[in-house]
Order: sequence, then C-alpha cells, then structure tokens
Amino acid sequence: MSSRRDILKAVKPASAEDVSTGELQARLAAIVDSANDAIISKKLDGTVTSWNPAAERIFGYTAAEMIGQNISRLIPPDRAHEEERIIRQVSQGRPVEHYETVRVRKNGERIDISVTVSPVLDDGGRIVGASKVVRDISERIMSEKQLEASLKEISDLKTALDEHSIVAMTDPQGRITYANDKFCAISKYSRDELLGQDHRIINSGYHPKEFMREMWKNISHGRVWKGEIKNRAKDGTLYWVDTTIVPILDADAKPTQHVAIRTDITERKRAEEEIQKLNHELTRRVGERTADLVTANEELEAFSYSVSHDLRAPLRHINGFAGLLQQSAASILPESSQRYLDQITDSARKMGRLIDDLLQFSQTGRAEIRRTRVDLGELVDAAIRELGTETAGREVQWKQGALPAVAADAAMLRQVLVNLLDNAVKYTRPRERAEIEIGCAQDTPEEFVIFVRDNGVGFDMEYADKLFGVFQRLHCEDDFEGTGIGLANVRRIIARHRGRTWAEGKVDGGATFYFSLPKTGES
Repeated sequence: MSSRRDILKAVKPASAEDVSTGELQARLAAIVDSANDAIISKKLDGTVTSWNPAAERIFGYTAAEMIGQNISRLIPPDRAHEEERIIRQVSQGRPVEHYETVRVRKNGERIDISVTVSPVLDDGGRIVGASKVVRDISERIMSEKQLEASLKEISDLKTALDEHSIVAMTDPQGRITYANDKFCAISKYSRDELLGQDHRIINSGYHPKEFMREMWKNISHGRVWKGEIKNRAKDGTLYWVDTTIVPILDADAKPTQHVAIRTDITERKRAEEEIQKLNHELTRRVGERTADLVTANEELEAFSYSVSHDLRAPLRHINGFAGLLQQSAASILPESSQRYLDQITDSARKMGRLIDDLLQFSQTGRAEIRRTRVDLGELVDAAIRELGTETAGREVQWKQGALPAVAADAAMLRQVLVNLLDNAVKYTRPRERAEIEIGCAQDTPEEFVIFVRDNGVGFDMEYADKLFGVFQRLHCEDDFEGTGIGLANVRRIIARHRGRTWAEGKVDGGATFYFSLPKTGES
C-alpha cells in the first residue's frame, strides 16, 4: 500500500453508493492500524502527518512523538542525502519502489529497512506530500549476511581442502561428478576424461576383488570407509593414496553422493617398502653375525680349554723339573746357574698368573649378568679386607665416602673394586704413607659415578687411552708387577653394565679412576 488513495481504491466496493465515505475511511484506518509494515505520511518538507502502530513498533517513537516532527530524526547523518533525493523524485510524481536503506530507532540502534514511497495528491491533483510503507528487514539482512559468511567459509574450506587433498565426488552409482585439480594431476586424466566415469578408470588391479566389494558395501550402506589404495595413472604409473570416503545421506539415510578425500602417500609407501627390505637385510645379517658369534664363542671356549689345560701342563713340567734340579744339584751348580733356575721358575709363575688373568678376562665377556641390589659400601669393605696381606706392614690411610646401592652383578662389581683398589695399593707402594679414597663423585638422574683416588706415582695423561687396553702397561714390570689385564677387565665389566670408565692422573701426582653405573633398572 503506497498511499491512502491507493488503500481507498483497494477497499472501495464496485458501486461507490453502496458504502459511505465515513465507512471507507474507517476501513482505511483499520487497515493502516493493523498493518505489519510502518505506514507514514509526511509533507514535502519532511514533516510527519500520520504514524501507524507498526511504525511505533519498528522505530520506537509514539505517534505523539513523531507527528509534527521532521522525518529526518530517523535518518542517520551519513544518509541525509537519501531523503533529499526521495523527496525530489516524489515531487516529480515518480514513486520509489522497495528501496533498501538504514534508519535509526529511538534508542539509537540502526535497522535495515525496505521502503516504498508514493506521492500524496490534494483534491486538485497537486502533489502535497508523500506516503511511506516501511518494512523491517533486519532479520533478512542478518540471515543473508550469515548465509554469505557460511558460503564464504564453505568456499574457503573447499579451497583449503583442494589445496591439500585429492577430492572427488560420485553419484550413488559411483560415477564421478566432481574432480579437483589434484585428482587430475595425480591421475594424469583431464577433468572431462574423469567426469561420468567410475573409479575403475584408475583401478590398478593390485587389490583383490573382495577388498573392493567390502569398500563398496560400506559406503552403499551409508558408512564411512577408510583405507589405503594403490591406483594406476593414465600413463601407467602407480601411486598410493590414503582414502576416506564419506556418504552424503538424504532424509531416509540413503546415499545421494559420495565424497572421496585422498592424500598422496606414495613416497611414504616407498619408504616403508625400503625399510622392509632393509629390515629383511638386517635380519639376514644379524643371523649371519649371530652364527659367526656362536662360532667365535665356540672357538674361544676351545681356546680357553687349551690355555687352561694344554699350556698349564708344560708349565707344571718346567716348575717341577727346575725344582728337582735345584734340589739335586744345588751344591754343585755355580751361582750364575742358580740365578738362571730362579728366573726360570719366576717366569713360569708369571706365565701361570697371565693364564689365570686371560681366562678370567675371557669368562667376564661371556658370563651372564645377574643383577641384584648391591651395596657398594659393603663391597668396598670386603675388598679392603681381601687386600689385607698386600698392605701388611705398610701405612695405608683408607678414606671411604657415602656409596649408593646399585643394580648390578655383585660378583663382577666385586672384581672391579678389587682390581681398582689393588692398583691403588700397588702404585702407592713408593709412598711412606699411602692415601686411598673411594667415593661417589656425582649423582645425576641418569647415573652414579664412583671414583678411586690415590697419591701414588700417577701417569702421563698423554697415554691415558692405553690404560684400559689388554696387556697395556705404563710402568716397567721390574718396578710394578702385573699382567696388564686388570684394567681391561674393569672396562669390560662396566661396559656390560652400560657404564663408562676413564681416568685422570699426573706423573708423581697420583691418579683417579672413575666408573659409572646407570640408574636404569636400579633395585
């Protein structure tokens, strides 16, 4: 309704004589008052002359507040030019149809409206004002904006998905209805070649028919299917894709289309195949190496048996016959010959000790480690008592700090401590007063570090790397006895416990030997 004249025409019966003018005006007023749209009349200068209840609901002003006031109070400052243009157009007899704009409520809130403006004529046919029909379209505008935002979000998501994934859509029969650029690129088919086809066009024949039937069974029943598929491109090259197929269902839960989202995993599958080959090769090599180790251990066992039995017999003969010779011919042998016999028996004894040390070193590498909770303090006390004969008649000051309990093989760890303490006793022999200290150097979350420190003859750090080698000696045998196997045994035992060994020293300034034991598996 654009004006009272238009409304009057709408309600006027076929014969004007049938209804009085007053009744027509009453009908007109009833229509205006019950309308959902604001119906406003104004003069050409903008003064409001009528204001229906809907206008009050939409703008918040009562009729008393608006009639006689200028319509400009509804217009935002940034849209003042609109009213001038509307009045100019209406003054020329041209209505304004469904013009969408923004107006201001009484509380200052801006609202979206659609307005239709028609000229109002006097009895002489002159344009004296305008009639406005205003509809609040805020909800529609908001819905449109939300729809626009949702469509943009969907478009952005599609763009992101297309950038990352291979995307295709099919109808319920499996015919391709959409293929993105990545699908075309990896399959090497054009979009026109793919549309209307089913996925048999890229079937590589790698998967058994049962695999494909199971996949189709799932998606045709509206279930999501996930799996890895090997496909064939147009040029024959094969590629792997990690695939998720999602059915789009109608109100009856029937698939209307399927969306397949794939990720190219060809390089990953190649890497997995390469790793599998390497694992097979590694398994083969480990098997070969294990067989070699078994053979080596068998040979070592045979060698140990030979050392223990075959070498000891000649030594026993040498010692026996040398002893007999000393007993039977001592009175007639010259002094030089006596010295020769003494050297022979001494060398035989050293050879026996060397055989014992070698056997012990060999057994250390093969013996099974039996971890228990070991109190290092108690082991040190026992080792010191065991070395009592070595320290008899000497002044030795033992210093023992707090030592932890560790998870280790007690017998092996006892051998470590005996060897290190025996070393300290031996190399402090030139000192009038020997000082030997045992303690815990560090206590980290990962390991214990134990040290044995002495004030003995020390060593040159330039040769520290030789200390733990088999038969490696830094001092003359005439000065300090030994076979050069004790420290090698220490390193082997600690290494089997996943620990470390090292030493620090200074010539004639003492030495400190360290070993660590991990806390993993600690009792």
